[in-house]
Amino acid sequence: MKQITRVRKAVCIMANELKKLGYSLSQAFKKAWAQVKNTMKVRVAGTTFENRQERLQFLKQFHLNDLTVTLEREPDNEFDSNAIQIVVHIKPISRRTVIGYVPKGLARELSRVIDMGIQVKASLIQIIGGYSYKETFGALVGIDILER
Repeated sequence: MKQITRVRKAVCIMANELKKLGYSLSQAFKKAWAQVKNTMKVRVAGTTFENRQERLQFLKQFHLNDLTVTLEREPDNEFDSNAIQIVVHIKPISRRTVIGYVPKGLARELSRVIDMGIQVKASLIQIIGGYSYKETFGALVGIDILER
């Protein structure tokens, strides 16, 4: 019973944030429930800043099973108080690196959910790009809101 209440609370928070962005209440709740029920596939934002291109190129050599992902709130971020860092942990060498951020629109909703203590799980789906010398690297991350 407690887990259902937490999920409903997360959906309400996300729906309210979506309503502020211009969705009707009905549309906002439909979208929020869809996000909670399914793994959200998100393209990582901010991958071209700092030295994240080199980090992504380095990570490409590892098998996805050797990489775990955590989402870390960054409320003191000077650009966005809802910022959520995407951190990749590299098991074989016991290191971690920031590859970017949850996109701003989703971070606005998700930060409130995380701040309430509702558990969110992330996984690296794929490192994309880098096919020619001009093309930049990016990453796709799966995000799940856990019911427990």
